[in-house]
Amino acid sequence: MSQEESASGTSETLLAFSSGYLRLREPGSSFTVAEIPANRYLPFKQPKFSEHLIQLLWRNGLYDGSELKTTAGLPLKIVSPGRFNKSSGPDFKNAVITIGGEKVVGDVEIHKMSREWYEHKHHLSPLYNGTILHVCVERAANSPPAKTKKGKELPELELGLYMRHQIEELHEELESTQSPVTSRAGHAPCRKILVKTDPAEIARLLDLVGDGRMLIKSNRIIDRMDAKYPGQVLYETMFECMGYSRFNAQFGKIGAVANRAEVDRIIKSNPDIPPHLCAQAAYFRLSGLIPDGNTGADVQLAAYLSQLENVKLDGMEPIFDKKDWPLAGCRPANYPDRRIAAFAHIAAYGSSVEAYRELLDALPAPADSATTKFFLQNLLEKFTGISDPFWNNRYAFLRPTRHPKKMVGKDKAVSLVADGLIPFFLGLCRQVNDTKMEHRLVMVYHSLPIPASNAVIDYMKRNMIGRDNSFAARSVRHQQALLQVYKDFCHRAPAGCINCAFVEYLKTLK
Repeated sequence: MSQEESASGTSETLLAFSSGYLRLREPGSSFTVAEIPANRYLPFKQPKFSEHLIQLLWRNGLYDGSELKTTAGLPLKIVSPGRFNKSSGPDFKNAVITIGGEKVVGDVEIHKMSREWYEHKHHLSPLYNGTILHVCVERAANSPPAKTKKGKELPELELGLYMRHQIEELHEELESTQSPVTSRAGHAPCRKILVKTDPAEIARLLDLVGDGRMLIKSNRIIDRMDAKYPGQVLYETMFECMGYSRFNAQFGKIGAVANRAEVDRIIKSNPDIPPHLCAQAAYFRLSGLIPDGNTGADVQLAAYLSQLENVKLDGMEPIFDKKDWPLAGCRPANYPDRRIAAFAHIAAYGSSVEAYRELLDALPAPADSATTKFFLQNLLEKFTGISDPFWNNRYAFLRPTRHPKKMVGKDKAVSLVADGLIPFFLGLCRQVNDTKMEHRLVMVYHSLPIPASNAVIDYMKRNMIGRDNSFAARSVRHQQALLQVYKDFCHRAPAGCINCAFVEYLKTLK
């Protein structure tokens, strides 16, 4: 459905879920899971992970690098991961590392399994004589150490021991990284097809995949509601959205322990303390982020910590400590302290299912574009308008800002709507066949202002659809589509672009 159709009301076509991706249902039909089409977008079998994914992890430091050790037990520090090598030879050139305190400069080779060094005959090639480190996800106990053609034994890093998340889940984190790497830049087979494709057809494809991604998210919401009541699922979903992929697990666990009912109880038990302070006290106690010891001359911090101490938490104890919050490569605006403090305001003031439903009910269905735009401005201001006398001037407990900063920026507000409210209420709609609310959600999704692009979106625009089709990803819907294609295919292709199922799918469109 186009934005124009949904705004004018000329079409009542609604979304339906089919095998993980979008199918359109006509007015009056019911939600059913249709038979999987022969040329289904999503490949039937997806490899768990690829060597390309490991290269991304290495290049972007998506592992705990604080206490790395080689398989021989020597302390290892990555000063620079090196330059990605698109030619033959090691994966990364001119890397800088220290092993046992000694600085070394050279090449790095990446594999899934350590034995692949020999399976790929690197020990026979002079191209690998400059290798200084062999990186693998897993090293078998009986795997021989990697050696160059000159007979030099290489230090090895078993990267799988230092992952912050399950390897299969790391594609979500890649959406937030700064510089994805790829060996397919500029000449991807999908790009060769799409640059010759009618732009309207590309837009239609992105519409379908973008809507499908939203439906996938809503399906996960429905699964969660099988085990928890809707208010708790919404609460946890919004909490996770307030962070980003690096801290999803921590935020989710805090939201499960300091659940919706528990936070409400704490607020009622402390009637003389502002509700957001009650929520902050609970979250920060669990997080282990509250600083220890003397606050020195920081009078504002001392006063704030005193306020938190006054909240009665009935024996609530930390479930994390500071080492569970790795900040390497994290922008200060994304620090967990600040994000937790902001969510406390959301949780404390009008964040129930009923409150959000009331907000959404204020949008007529259908509504014209001007009405929808005005509605979205008011909805996003519910988040961007959050203010806190302490946290307006802090990135973290011990890191003041030079100038006051918004607790929630526009991009994060859009994420809270696109990744939280819409999939949650879409899940509810699909359970009770509430077509009027679903129509509102479609209008909101298709009309959301565009957040800042990220590295994955930029990469997909450049290398999948080409610069001449730069109109693409000018909507949240299209951005979501590019992220989904990247997640499903690009980062996990077992042999790069060779035999890529997405390319095969595109061929069926001709």
